[in-house]
Amino acid sequence: MLGMTTAQFFNDVKIVVIAVIVIAFMILTHELGHYFAAKKVGIKVDQFSIGFGPEITGWTRGETRWSLKWILAGGSVRIAGMNPEEEIKPEDLPRTYYEVPYWKRAVTIVAGSGVHVVIAFLIFYMLFWPVGHQEVTGTNKIGTVEQTITLTNNKVVPGPAYVADLEKGDIIKSVDGNPTNNWAQLTAQLSKRPNQTVAVVYVRNGKTATVDVKLIKVGSRGIMGVVQSTKWVRSNPIAAIGQAFKTMGLVTAAIARGFVSLFSVSTIKLLIGKAPRTPESPRSIIGAGQVAVQAARQGTDLFLFIIAEFFLLLAIFNLLPLPPLDGGHLLVIIVERLFHKKVNMQKFAVVAWVVIIVLSMVALRLAIIDLTSH
Repeated sequence: MLGMTTAQFFNDVKIVVIAVIVIAFMILTHELGHYFAAKKVGIKVDQFSIGFGPEITGWTRGETRWSLKWILAGGSVRIAGMNPEEEIKPEDLPRTYYEVPYWKRAVTIVAGSGVHVVIAFLIFYMLFWPVGHQEVTGTNKIGTVEQTITLTNNKVVPGPAYVADLEKGDIIKSVDGNPTNNWAQLTAQLSKRPNQTVAVVYVRNGKTATVDVKLIKVGSRGIMGVVQSTKWVRSNPIAAIGQAFKTMGLVTAAIARGFVSLFSVSTIKLLIGKAPRTPESPRSIIGAGQVAVQAARQGTDLFLFIIAEFFLLLAIFNLLPLPPLDGGHLLVIIVERLFHKKVNMQKFAVVAWVVIIVLSMVALRLAIIDLTSH
């Protein structure tokens, strides 16, 4: 299996299966948020589908058709009246989406992302208590030497530090004569030397030594294949609440910066092939899956952190003010409320298709980059 052990192969398969289940769960919980919110405020829900494609089986409970479909990758909910072409029975008209008060429509729309925000918070909370998380113990002490490293094209290669016989507990003092007093300095020195051989000075058991390490290139960065020394810590249940909120704030800010970067010159150059991928470049769902697999290899806490980020990312993405995203429908509500004028939903649908096509093209291009980047 080209450098990959059988155990590692099946472990990665397990991780991919878990990732697929998580993605399906993310979609399903989002739609359940819309469903329960709509029912709570009195809007009729015509159908809730588990999966996509042709129906395997279905049943009607109350006024909602529940369907199990062949492609088990999430679900969808059909709320009465949201499709402008839909024929509505006169007796159902008062409980359709566009006939109820604005606040009921807003609650129904926001609920999908709201569920994901709650789930993200709960995962972050678990990482502080009761599961716990890894916390750094030394500024430049090696905690793990990776025997193999998976490149962005999924090729597995030997870890440079492992080949150079660096060990857990070694303290890195300098790279090519440049001091590395903390892990950030070490990472900075390595990142700008992809595919180069560097002289690493380290301390082991009180003795200083030097070794040449041939770095590899992952994305556009130089990688040595070492992980910072950490210890497992747990906060108390009360402190974990504040820590989870703080983490959500930091992650939300990072996601917002990521969305802004989508419209940057560097991203446009990346998409048209005029610039290489960087660690800050946006990723497709394939790239996100690669990140999740790499995180899972490094520990449960990091994998859970990435999953929480995904939930928060999907929540924020869906609230962007673009048709056909939830944020686009929310924008319609705001415009109609402020200007007391109905938005033409036929035109909204046209804009939605344009957005879908553009986003699909960007997603496809990013997927190709994720699959071909070394």
